[in-house]
Amino acid sequence: MSEEDLPLVCGEDAANDYFGLRIPFLEYCGIRGVARGEGWTLSEVVLGPQMTNSMGTGHGGLIMTLLDVAMGSAARLSEPASKGVVTVDLHTSFIRPARDWVRCRAEVTSRTARTVFCEASVNDRDGQLVAKGMATFKLIYAERGSDA
Repeated sequence: MSEEDLPLVCGEDAANDYFGLRIPFLEYCGIRGVARGEGWTLSEVVLGPQMTNSMGTGHGGLIMTLLDVAMGSAARLSEPASKGVVTVDLHTSFIRPARDWVRCRAEVTSRTARTVFCEASVNDRDGQLVAKGMATFKLIYAERGSDA
């Protein structure tokens, strides 16, 4: 199935599950996981009026959250043995205002034993680039205890 064939909105069952995790903040933001694979994710959010800035466009903090969780999930999915990831560094470039609905594709670009590097893009309904992100994540392993 190509990205173009994917639904614009996930089913209700997926609203409480972001690629295997329940993350209350994402539920609050309305961010949904659409598709995933080893080292990549596709996520989306419908921009309601409560998610806008004073100019009526998507708030930059919401777009950064979308980038962070999409890339973080891609990083986590790249290493099935990990318990999770923590964000070490996140860079965002805003290209144009976000309106109505956006989709984020994130992918792992490189990794070491404990560090994962990702890139992502956020596009609007017309496929126009809204924002780009790059991030670094630290893998967390259960057997090593809490070293986040």
